[in-house]
Amino acid sequence: MSFDIIAEPAVKSPADARFRRGRGFSIEETVQSGLTVDDARKMGLLVDMRRRTAYPENIEALKQYQKDLEEFIKALAEEESAAAASAKKSVDGLSMLKSVTAEEAKLLTSAGVETISDLAYCDIAKVAEKTGITEDRITQMVKAALKKV
Repeated sequence: MSFDIIAEPAVKSPADARFRRGRGFSIEETVQSGLTVDDARKMGLLVDMRRRTAYPENIEALKQYQKDLEEFIKALAEEESAAAASAKKSVDGLSMLKSVTAEEAKLLTSAGVETISDLAYCDIAKVAEKTGITEDRITQMVKAALKKV
């Protein structure tokens, strides 16, 4: 998931009063949308300190941007919690083997070995290199996993 949309300020052209893209939101627009200048800049928004005008379209754009950003952050948190739950499930599954400790299960999971069948049919040398566990120890774990599969 990515967040590609950024709020862009609109200002009226002095020549013909048409809206065009501005250099940044005014201080008043950021304040009316419930942000401080520092908060807006931390969110990646441009703030034009010289502008004095406040257009309702820009204020609404800032409010919508805040709402979209909150939804994006919530979705990221849900993805992270789902990934953490999946990793815990993998660690628990590997820890069921008597020959695999909880610490080793975490290392195996981080190396991409998530299930007992993955462990049973893994490349011992590659897993040893990725995890830092000796090849003899991984061979013992593979033998135990083969008995379960």
